[in-house]
Amino acid sequence: MTFKNIVSMYLDLIKAKQTLLLLFTAILSYLISVESSEIIWLDLIIFSISMFLAISGTTMLNMYVDHDIDKIMERTQCRPIPSGEISKEVVLKNGIIVTVLGLILGFVFLHWLAAFVIFLGAFFDYVIYSIWLKRKTRFSIIFGGISGGLPSMAGRVLAVEKIDWIGIFFLLFILTWIPIHILTLAMLPKNIKGYKDAGVPMWPVVRSLEETMRVIAGSAFLNMIILFLLACILDTNIILRGIITVCCLIVIFLVIKNLIKPSEKLTFTIFKVASMFMVLVYLLTYIGVLVA
Repeated sequence: MTFKNIVSMYLDLIKAKQTLLLLFTAILSYLISVESSEIIWLDLIIFSISMFLAISGTTMLNMYVDHDIDKIMERTQCRPIPSGEISKEVVLKNGIIVTVLGLILGFVFLHWLAAFVIFLGAFFDYVIYSIWLKRKTRFSIIFGGISGGLPSMAGRVLAVEKIDWIGIFFLLFILTWIPIHILTLAMLPKNIKGYKDAGVPMWPVVRSLEETMRVIAGSAFLNMIILFLLACILDTNIILRGIITVCCLIVIFLVIKNLIKPSEKLTFTIFKVASMFMVLVYLLTYIGVLVA
């Protein structure tokens, strides 16, 4: 196997796009929470490395746990373990090493509470979500959402050295964003079949598509409310606040349209738009704080 192939395989193992998206939310939450003159760059660099390692390692551990599911589902059959590129034992070992390195780095060099929140993110993702609940209940997505929101909370905690309402709102924003992103992907016909064959009780598998869309719509409304409250608490620039509101309304429009007249194409569009929406609103919130 060439070096290029090895790099590509490990990027797949850590779900590079997802990992970088979560890291982005963590870094932006920190930057939103501090004045530009108060940024401690060494802390931010160590925090970024610690967070990247913790998320990457946990994702590899999830790949290990889900290797039997991945063999069944068409969408995941090409992942490194089911495709035979690497053994599950090697992935388990590497996942443990990378996760532990990330956590040690955090606890040694960062504020203990920020490091603890990073640990909670790894624990919720691997133990609570992947091992305990993913194969048992459709509500596992809530705990997956909590694990996805904890990196953002950790960025806030690194800046203020406590858990406050703004940090909780960061977490809740991601928590209510997760169904928009994940359930739209799960609703695609081939994925419904894959989850059903693998015995994973995702919402559109065990409940109707109509109920799943109502869950997505409800999450979108809650997401907008939380984001608006967060922008108000942070006292962001009023113009930027308006732009953020427009972004929320666009997502809600797409979700409601799909609820009224569902289509596979629109469902996939919402899935793709969700990631861009998250990146955009974090950037707009940061700019809104800077120019307030």
